[in-house]
This record gives sequence, structure tokens and C-alpha cells, in this order.
Amino acid sequence: MAEIERVEALARMVREMGVNREVILSSIHEGLVRASEWEYGEPMEYRVSWEQGTGDVCMEALKTVVEKVDRGMGHLQISLQAAHRIDPNLKLGDQAPVKVNINDFGRAAVGVFRREFLALVQAAEREQVQKEFGDKKGKIIPRCKVQQVYRNRILIQVAGRIEAEVPEKERSRGERYEQGDSITPVLVEIRPPRSNEPQLVLSRATPVLVKRLFEREAPEIEEGLVVIELIAREAGVRTKIAVRSNDMRIDAVGAFVGMKGSRVQSVMRELNGERIDIIPFTHDMKTLASNALTPARVLHIENAGFVRDEEADQDIPRLVAVVPDDEHLQAIGKRGHNVRLAGELAGCRIDLKTQSQWEEENYWETKLSVDARELPSVGEKLAERLRLQGLDTARAILEADREALLAVQGIGPVTLAQILNDAAAAVETRTRQVEEEKRLREESAGEESLQEDPEAGERKAGDGLD
Repeated sequence: MAEIERVEALARMVREMGVNREVILSSIHEGLVRASEWEYGEPMEYRVSWEQGTGDVCMEALKTVVEKVDRGMGHLQISLQAAHRIDPNLKLGDQAPVKVNINDFGRAAVGVFRREFLALVQAAEREQVQKEFGDKKGKIIPRCKVQQVYRNRILIQVAGRIEAEVPEKERSRGERYEQGDSITPVLVEIRPPRSNEPQLVLSRATPVLVKRLFEREAPEIEEGLVVIELIAREAGVRTKIAVRSNDMRIDAVGAFVGMKGSRVQSVMRELNGERIDIIPFTHDMKTLASNALTPARVLHIENAGFVRDEEADQDIPRLVAVVPDDEHLQAIGKRGHNVRLAGELAGCRIDLKTQSQWEEENYWETKLSVDARELPSVGEKLAERLRLQGLDTARAILEADREALLAVQGIGPVTLAQILNDAAAAVETRTRQVEEEKRLREESAGEESLQEDPEAGERKAGDGLD
């Protein structure tokens, strides 16, 4: 092989890339047409095929047989005498196949051929990748090795020949890779063949990766006996999954955990130690949210209306969960990831309260409540009828619609006015009493604090003198 531009060398190089023969032949043909156009100012006709036995590429220019070649037309015409040396049966006007030597072209034309040939092969290869991986989106891609690590992405080589990348947003927090490391990603995007970027976009951050890893570990998933209903993930930190069994004889959580935790530990190792919480799925949002706050215990959970989710641009349910005082930080999690993922899994926002905080609030709410039976204008029978309508406190009566109150048997316009006056007065009186009790408690707590730390009182007095 004298020159690097030899077609056989290019063809062999492309064959090593796994591109089929038809693509190579088509690319060589197009490259020759472009090279002849560059060399002679007009394209020539070519025929490209494989030589039987040797497997080399056979390139032939189709020239018209003439009696005498016109001046400057040697690239398109061949004399009858020369044609007969190729095939004695050729006649005037026939197309004679003349073998092409790439070295007959000038250096610039050879460069055009080479660029055109490789560009067409690359485009064909990308089309082939599109077909090969078109149905593998959302699946684990095997045989991936780190080719190059950059600040904003990792270049990956798939099966030793296809270039892919893991963008920064698809990387798992805390993971570090070096050239040559094996990696287990999920395919999340296939870029169009015309793109100059790596065609396959892989991810280590998608929740789908956790699901696919469990499918490898638990055959019950593939058989459809157990399923992952919901999944919430903060890649590199924690994942929460809600699982369900389609067979009453199989424990869904146990199937994912495995004997002595073998299955879940295997997945955690693949995710470099990322914590995984597995809980049973239920349609009841409060129960699901309560279980999702694991490892913290939930003592009480209640609905608290709706809040606006700015990202989703919609209202979502709000729940208030009560946890033991010593488990409050555990329920929140590092940087709030535990309560945030629990809310994401349950499809709501979860606000946390400590047990002491909740008991304190409930104490004062109970103190503020005035039973409807305490109102002078409400007798026992009327109080029972109000209770059946959900109007068993003075505040509930004040907040109710006038029509709803008038619909209660025994309440007319005059009676209603008296009940509303009594309710307003009772709420106002009770509020003053509760505020006074709060004030006394705060003063008592302050005195106890001074007794425990007398120097604090002296410091306070000194501050006043200054």
C-alpha cells in the first residue's frame, strides 16, 4: 500500500467499524462522482463492486466507445481500439468499463473523495445506530465504557464502536469516573443522524435506572407478579419506591428486598451506595405519605387543603404529618430530601410538625373552642340538630351561611340573630381568656428560666441600665 488514500485501505477501515458492504459501495460511488467533478469540472459515470475472491473494491469508470477520442475528453471517451483490449465485443457507442486508479486524480480531488466517502459512511452508520437503538429507549445499555471525562459531560463508548454521552444533568451526584471504567446507564434520548453530537444520550440520574436494576435482580417483576407503582429519586442520595403485588401469596416489599436484603443491596451497590426505601403501595394518600416518610415514624397525619405547585402549575394536596420530637430531623432528611421525596411519591406537599408542637397547638385550639350548647339561645334539642349539620361550635356557626342556619329546624330570623350575637360574644370572651392564660404561662416560664440561670436576669438588668 503506497498511499494512505487508497480506497481498499479506507474500505477495510470502514468494515472494521461494522458498516455493511452496500453502504461502503454507495459511499465510494458518491465520493468518485464528487472527485471527478472536482478534477474535470463535470461528474463521470462509475460502477463500484466487490471483486470475488479477494474481497477488494473494484472501481470502474464507464466511458463511451468512439473511433477517436476528442481532445480533452479522455475522462469520458475511449477509442475503439483500446476498448477491444478490454472486451472484443464492444462496439461504437457502447459503455466500456475502465478500471479507475485513485492515484490518477490530483491531490485535491483525492482529498474531496476521502472526505465525501467518510462523511457518507458516518451518516450511514448513524442511520444504522438509529435503527439498532430505536426501540431501546428507557432500557439499560450494556457494554459501556468511559472514553473521556469532561466537566460538563462524560463520553461513553458503546460496544466498542458507538459514541454516546452522559450530560451533566444526567449524572448522579457524587459519582466519579475515570477513562476505561465500566458504567451501567439507561438510554434516554436518540439524537437524529444529522446531529454532530454523540447520537446516544445516556443517564445515571433517571428513576428508570432504579426500576431496570430491580428488574435484573427480581424475576418476579419480569413475570408481572410484583410491580413498581411509584418512584421518586434524588440521584446519588435517596430513592423511594412504592410496590404492589399481583399475587396475594407474594409479599411485594419482600420480593424487592430479597433474602437478607440481597436484592436491594445489589442495586444500592450499583448506584454507589444510594439509599433505597421500599414501601407498600396504597391508593390512600395519607397512608402512602405516612409510609413514605420512613425511616421516621408518623404519629398523626391530616389533610390541610391545597397549595400551588409552581413547577407543575397546578394545585396539589397539602398534608400535615406529626412526628416524634427526636425524629423530626430524620423525617426532614439531609437538605430536606426525605420529606421532599415522600411528597413527590405521594403526589402532595408534606409539612412536618413535632409532637410537642402539635400538642401545644391542639391544646390552645381546644381551649378556644366554644360548644354550641354553651350558648344561652341554644337548647339541647337545637344543639343536637346543629351538630348533625356539622355546626357544633360557636365559630362554626359564625362561619356558616345564613341560608344553612335558617334551614335548621327551630331557627327563624329572630332566633338566628340571637344565636349569632351569643356566638360572637362567646368567641370574643373565650379568646380573651385564652390570651390571658397564654400570657400568664409565658411569665411563669420566664420566672422559671431566671431561677435556673440567675445571671441571665442580672445581665438583662444591666442592659436596661445601659
